[in-house]
Amino acid sequence: MAVIDKIFPSYATALAACGGEGYDDGAFAEVAAFKTLNRPILPLAPDQAFHATLAVGMAGAELSARPLRVLDFGGGCGIHYVHVAEALRLPLHWAIVETAAMAERARAIAQGRYQAFSNIGAAAAALGAVDLVHASGAVQCVADPLAALRSLAALRAPFVSIARLPYWRGETVVGLQTMRLIDCGIGPLPPGMADRAIGCPVTFVDFAAIKNALSGYEIVLPIDAPSGGYSVNGNHIRGITAIFRRITR
Repeated sequence: MAVIDKIFPSYATALAACGGEGYDDGAFAEVAAFKTLNRPILPLAPDQAFHATLAVGMAGAELSARPLRVLDFGGGCGIHYVHVAEALRLPLHWAIVETAAMAERARAIAQGRYQAFSNIGAAAAALGAVDLVHASGAVQCVADPLAALRSLAALRAPFVSIARLPYWRGETVVGLQTMRLIDCGIGPLPPGMADRAIGCPVTFVDFAAIKNALSGYEIVLPIDAPSGGYSVNGNHIRGITAIFRRITR
């Protein structure tokens, strides 16, 4: 569980407190690329693999479009794609939206399996249309979560999966999460890379506001997501995954 023990008045001040890079730190991209390419075989898959596979499976079961067009917001270097492609026999057209550094590393290792972009518009244009928006552990990590959600909702995808999100009730709070590079994903660090602490802002937004930003959607499946939980000043905040379906009249 991620620990938040410092609260800031804004995302900008939290970002300044961690050196001004946060998730734009290029080390994240190097670690994500290495761990995606060298993913260990585990006796149990992590919950992020289950939630991604479930969301894609639900979308694929209801939609006739092939390949299934997935916009993966905060998809790292393709780790969600890898989990889903191994578990489901579905043709996939997959576009990742990430930081500039992460998108560059993702493109370098994609081998034609998926695409990567640094903004939502470019990814949506490459897909042509979006069948599923998938965002795992990502919404709380951007500067303006509600603006990001409204942009994603504007794509009018039949399904939206917001996974590994802290279930927060109350006023918006910005905290600073400090972690070590070794803990960013499963597996060892790239050869020659020294482990170090790295800080990133996390924004906790009332879940009612999250749902309001997706007002054209209804939740069809809420799921417990342990890896999306946080400890905020000693208080446990549970993590959830919510799979939404677009409301049609």
